[in-house]
Amino acid sequence: MRRLLVALLSCLLACTSHAATPTRLDAGTAQRDLRILQKALFELHPAVDRYVAPEALDAAFAAAQADVAGGADRATMYRLASRLSATLRCGHTWTNPLNQRADVQAEVFAAADKLPVWIKVVDDRFLVVASSDPQVRRGDELLAIDGRPAATLIAELLPYLRADGISDGKRRAQLDSDSNGGAMDRLFPALHPPQAGRYRLRLLDAQGRERTRTVRATNVAARDAALARRGIVPAREDWSFAVDTSGIATLRLPTFAFWNRQFDWKTELDRVFAVVGSGTVRGLIVDLRDNEGGDDDIGDRLHAWLLTAAFTKPAVTPYSRFERVPYTLARFLETWDFSYFDRTGKLTRLGDRRYRYDSRIEPPLTIQPVAAAVRVPTAVLTGPQMSSAGFIIARDLKLSGAATLIGHRTGGNRRGLNGGELGWITLPGSGVAVDIAMIAWEPDGEQPDGGIEPDIAVAEDFEAIRAGRDPDDEAARRWLAAQ
Repeated sequence: MRRLLVALLSCLLACTSHAATPTRLDAGTAQRDLRILQKALFELHPAVDRYVAPEALDAAFAAAQADVAGGADRATMYRLASRLSATLRCGHTWTNPLNQRADVQAEVFAAADKLPVWIKVVDDRFLVVASSDPQVRRGDELLAIDGRPAATLIAELLPYLRADGISDGKRRAQLDSDSNGGAMDRLFPALHPPQAGRYRLRLLDAQGRERTRTVRATNVAARDAALARRGIVPAREDWSFAVDTSGIATLRLPTFAFWNRQFDWKTELDRVFAVVGSGTVRGLIVDLRDNEGGDDDIGDRLHAWLLTAAFTKPAVTPYSRFERVPYTLARFLETWDFSYFDRTGKLTRLGDRRYRYDSRIEPPLTIQPVAAAVRVPTAVLTGPQMSSAGFIIARDLKLSGAATLIGHRTGGNRRGLNGGELGWITLPGSGVAVDIAMIAWEPDGEQPDGGIEPDIAVAEDFEAIRAGRDPDDEAARRWLAAQ
């Protein structure tokens, strides 16, 4: 759903020719918003203390209260709410841009304080992948912005970004200029606004020549429209399948989320694997690197096509922080299913603010292999964007051995995920909204803090990506050639 709504948000911003004049909140209003957010996180989030001690969260809110003692604008409130929600280290609890009130979208997202470039983070370096300013070229390395080195800025921004537990690769990926990222547009200007409407960029081209250029800040709509006029548009997020002349097939699955789209994914998977089993394909690459999740059933069906024996998914238990949302919070909350806010009769109380969510417990799921499948050596490309259902399919493939994982550690976390039922609280003074996960799914026994490691790790290679190569795909093809 989030990928579909990114396009709607872009349309909204494109229709905003000028951002609204920033609104200043007085100290009382700003501090009340922060108290509401603190209460919401503590009373609603089922894993609020999985990674952070209550005392540390209290200290973070106390520091934020001090920051707004003289009042605050909406950009500051968005920045603080982003940092405070990220403190929980939950990939589903964040200041989701799609749920922000219109005045926040106008003042924060449509403001003319953005860099005129799209970037990709590679090995703690900024690679320019597109630019609406002719002084900056695709393939330039952005060494520093207003004297601040790229690595310093990345480290500064990480605490504002969502991910499960220790998964900092997921946080870095959110700085990329794509539909899963965009944090440089939302958060960087709130930390370091342009000076007199301009940024000073230190750049290094592919020939090793360094230069400094001063560029005018812009807004998202103007920058992206200028790029679109030159035929530079975001990569398509549809599924794709192709077989090259060597008999290697590539299946790209950037999402499992089709809630608001008419797409028969089961028929499409069956069609793809009919080709894979036709005798013309000698190896398969499944690219899941951009997959943030969606419908778990899609991953299970994919897995079924790759399995040679039955596989039973690991058990996880759902937990809740509340039985019924208190009215003091419910009046600020929105969701797509308000039954999430009343779990009376569905829980077993385990202790203070801890419930097992009995009605959401699912029996162990055994996935049977598709009997008609003709299996070929299969490499699955993995990366830090993979979370939620994207993490789950990587975990299951790793456990079953049905494919070889190649690339980078996934997002998500083996200690458990949060999600399945979500709400977003809109802070009444500022209009800033924070998504809050309302179920914690925890595995049996102790698990390490981290995502899923690939079977074959691929080092980040800035120069290869700058040159337009794909080191992960190259590694997969080398592995397939050896099979």
